[in-house]
Amino acid sequence: MPRAPRTFSESKVYHIILKGIDNQDIFYDNEDRFVFLEYISKSQKRYPYRVYAYCLMNNHVHMVIKVDDELLSKSIQSLTIRYAYYFNNKYNREGPFVRNRFKSKKIEDKQYFLEVCRYVHRNPEKANIEKTENYRWSSYRDYVNINKKSITCTDALRHYFDNNIQSFINFTLKKEDSSEINNFADFELINKLTDEQLINIIIKKFNIKSSEDIPKYVKDYSNEEVLKNIKEICSIIGTNPRQISRVLRINRNKIYEIFNEVKVTKRTGTDVTQVKVTKRTGTDVTHQKK
Repeated sequence: MPRAPRTFSESKVYHIILKGIDNQDIFYDNEDRFVFLEYISKSQKRYPYRVYAYCLMNNHVHMVIKVDDELLSKSIQSLTIRYAYYFNNKYNREGPFVRNRFKSKKIEDKQYFLEVCRYVHRNPEKANIEKTENYRWSSYRDYVNINKKSITCTDALRHYFDNNIQSFINFTLKKEDSSEINNFADFELINKLTDEQLINIIIKKFNIKSSEDIPKYVKDYSNEEVLKNIKEICSIIGTNPRQISRVLRINRNKIYEIFNEVKVTKRTGTDVTQVKVTKRTGTDVTHQKK
C-alpha cells in the first residue's frame, strides 16, 4: 500500500519525531548525543531551519522546527544520514538506525505550539527518567540560560512569555493532562513498548530502585523465584525476546527459551500471570489469572 504524501504546514512549523528501528536505542552514550547535536548544527547550515525545541531520548528524538516545505525532507534526511554513518562506524553495524520515514506533525496555531514545546521538554519526566529541569539533553536549559551556545532559536517561544523566563518555567513544569498528551504522542499509542517503558514496568512491578539494579535482580535465573519473575516479564504485551534480553542483560538464547515456554503455557491454558500494558503510558500493570 503506497504511503500517504507528506502534508505541509502553513506556518512551516513541525513537530518532528525520529524513532529507532524496532524501538532500539539510537544513543548509547553521551558522545553519541553530542555528535547528534553537532550534526543538527551542520544540517542547519546546509538546509536552513530553526530549532525551537528538542529532546534526545534513548530510542527517539523530538524536535520542533521551522523549515521551508522543499527543505523539510532534505534537512532531516541530511541529519539522519550523517548520524547513521557515525553510528554504524562506531558500533560496527550496517543499515539505517531510524525508521525509514520520520514523522512530521503540523503546528499551525500559538496554543498548539506552546503545548508541543512543553510536551517535548517534559518527555524525560514523562518517561520517569529525569526531572525536566535537570535533564541535560533537551533545549529546556537553553531557555533558562544554562546552555549559552546552542542550536536552539529561543526568540519565538520566549516572545509568547514576554521574555519572562519564570513564566516559561512555570508553564513548562506544569503537567499536561491526559488529553493533551494523547494529542502530541499518537505515535506512541501502539502496542510496542519502548525500552524505557519496559524498564519502568519492571521497576514498579518488582520494587527495584533503578534501572541499574535490574540486571542484578534477575542475574541468578536458576533461582525458581527469579525465573518466575522473568517469565512474568516475558508475558508483558508489547515486548519481544530481543528487547527483554537487552533490558535484562541476559543471553538472548536463554530469553528465547523462556519466552517460548511462556507462549506454550499460554496456549495450554495452565496457570499463568498475564501482564497487560496500556497503550498510552506503558505503566498500567494489571494481573489476570487463567
